[in-house]
Amino acid sequence: MTNQSLRERFHIEDQNAAVASRIIKDTFEAGMIKEDDPENKSRKHRSYVPFWA
Repeated sequence: MTNQSLRERFHIEDQNAAVASRIIKDTFEAGMIKEDDPENKSRKHRSYVPFWA
């Protein structure tokens, strides 16, 4: 999952990208998702997977 894919899935407009970022941040902090590639330092190209993956 990426910010863009989450916006597409929930039909969030591009100008409301901060909403998707907040969802990702809260879900990450809750431990429900983890970074797909922790070595990736790019915030723009960061992707996430479920915690069990």
